[in-house]
Amino acid sequence: MRIAFLDSWLQEVAEGSGTAAAIGGLAAALTARGHQVERLGPEGPWPRGLLLRRLWFNLTLPRRLAALADRYDLVVGFDIDGFRVAHRCPVPYVCSLKGVLADEARCERGWPRLMLWGLSLLERRNARRAPLVLSTSRYSAERIETLYGVSAERLRVLPEGIDIALWAPPDHGAPAALDAAREPHTVLCVARQYPRKRVADLLTAFGSVQERLPTARLVVIGDGPEHGALQHQVARLGLGAVVRLLGALAEDAEVRAWYRRASIFCLPSVQEGFGIVFLEAMASGLPVVSTISTAIPEVVPHGRAGLLVPPRDPAALAEALLTLLTDTELQQRCRAFGREHVKPFSWDRVAERFLETVAPLATGEP
Repeated sequence: MRIAFLDSWLQEVAEGSGTAAAIGGLAAALTARGHQVERLGPEGPWPRGLLLRRLWFNLTLPRRLAALADRYDLVVGFDIDGFRVAHRCPVPYVCSLKGVLADEARCERGWPRLMLWGLSLLERRNARRAPLVLSTSRYSAERIETLYGVSAERLRVLPEGIDIALWAPPDHGAPAALDAAREPHTVLCVARQYPRKRVADLLTAFGSVQERLPTARLVVIGDGPEHGALQHQVARLGLGAVVRLLGALAEDAEVRAWYRRASIFCLPSVQEGFGIVFLEAMASGLPVVSTISTAIPEVVPHGRAGLLVPPRDPAALAEALLTLLTDTELQQRCRAFGREHVKPFSWDRVAERFLETVAPLATGEP
């Protein structure tokens, strides 16, 4: 099959976070299965600025796609991309929503909230016009139905995936040795630092954790609008000696190295359409501490892969972290469960499900 991906978003995972990883992972898995995947994105240096480039790409897309229509059997538009061609695409068209912008907007403030709200109108148009809409979780599917008015009959759930070989040791005996070499009281957080990720709650909770467990350490990887405020919070709480805000790491290998060094993963987000970082954590053998919000319980089974607490509750977060940091038997049970739990999320299996889902549309079957 010849597939076009309409994708004007950032391509580097360090900048584009989970969306970049998800689109790139699916493209690679489909290519490995013998399909041709071509990404159509902004061309040339103009206009400057990501938002303007995304809008210009979509404004000029109908003419560009019409000239290339004979090259493709299927077109997939991600998020806002394709909203001008979804209802008149010359080949079968699928809208794939990696998040629900209208849902994300409610958790932000200021300019980011206004921008997400504006983009959500375009995303809504894309979803409403498309004959088939892919969502990453049952939660997101429900939000698409409610906020965008897309009928359930046109919605399908296709989870995100992960390249398990990158995150998990390939040989059978490696996990035990890896776990024995971990820093026993190090907590890792990886996130693009938007307000909805609630990294500030983790810093507040960690102050309590460190008082009761002086050997505890926290490493936060990621950049974003909240990074400066988080730096000030670390200084205000006097946590500079035990909390490291590393910013965005350019090399994925550096990120994976931290997953293998830490003992616990924590991201107390209040809005996740899926959460690829949770798959990365479980594949790496890290128990997870997070919240019961949105799609997170679908990805991280509470009490089995980790512990989930109410959102915006630093005290409950601190208790869950302390429980896992001090209970090595619970850690090991969560590690073993998590490593098995992620296997159905391999990119090859997700690509297989993608092909099965789009087959009726691509072949013209009812």
